[in-house]
Amino acid sequence: MEKPTSEVPSISTLKSFLRELLLSLPGKELGENVIEFQKFLKNVDLSDTVHLDEKGNILLNTSTLSSLNLPETVRKILVYLGDQMEPNLSEPYKDLFVETYLEFKSSSPAADIWLRQMLRDHGGLLSAYSVIGKLSKNTKLPPIFEMMRPGSVHLLQEEKPEKSYAMIREAVQYSFKVLWVSKLEPNKVKHRYRVKNVQIVWLTFSKTKEKSILPDDLEGLKFLVSKIDLGSVVMFDCFNEIKLVNSFKVALEFLRELKDLCVKKRLILILSIDPKKLTEEQALALERVMEVREK
Repeated sequence: MEKPTSEVPSISTLKSFLRELLLSLPGKELGENVIEFQKFLKNVDLSDTVHLDEKGNILLNTSTLSSLNLPETVRKILVYLGDQMEPNLSEPYKDLFVETYLEFKSSSPAADIWLRQMLRDHGGLLSAYSVIGKLSKNTKLPPIFEMMRPGSVHLLQEEKPEKSYAMIREAVQYSFKVLWVSKLEPNKVKHRYRVKNVQIVWLTFSKTKEKSILPDDLEGLKFLVSKIDLGSVVMFDCFNEIKLVNSFKVALEFLRELKDLCVKKRLILILSIDPKKLTEEQALALERVMEVREK
């Protein structure tokens, strides 16, 4: 086992990522981070390729490196870490993803197939970690990724949430997780809009076995949003109901705080609202509050 004399960019970025991972794992003083690191290597099938020397330096086994399926390793790393990837890891992971794709593309037409599958299976996370934005502008991506940028806010004025539903339907196809807070009973939402793999919360005073929340429990609504996964889509079609129960002023402030929470947590907020249920003054105030501010 020896260190390669000349490393391709993807292997260098893999090592950089692994070094950051080792440093970020807890229990360094007791050596527990090494145990967790070995566990990680096993789960992403790197145990035969990556080793630590006595000083904790990362070494690569050249005899197995040549057979390493790096695109599959990149996928497994994302699956293993999920939405718990530390901020200091997301930057080297972006580099690893991009370098892997570019090198794969230079040698095989299967690279674009791999990219499309990664977007289908993990689009929400790849968007949340800004991997999408790191790809070349010449890379052909589905239009939904332009709309579903982390921290983006969408105010859709429509009598029925048809446009919102179309966005959600496409987002789900690319593995964005969705929280839909609705004025309608969940089964009606599922039947009317044929949605699948969407968490629906019913805004109602009714006693129900369905997952629900009271229209005046605005702190509960914010808490609910704060607990969803990184990069998820938050859909509200019930602003009018919140307004009627709490007053427009309170509902507007709630929306302001909700938007700030979504931007901070890199969520995508969609507000579907019937403009006929707002006065002109209220509509203008709502547009000002929902002005898009993206990070």
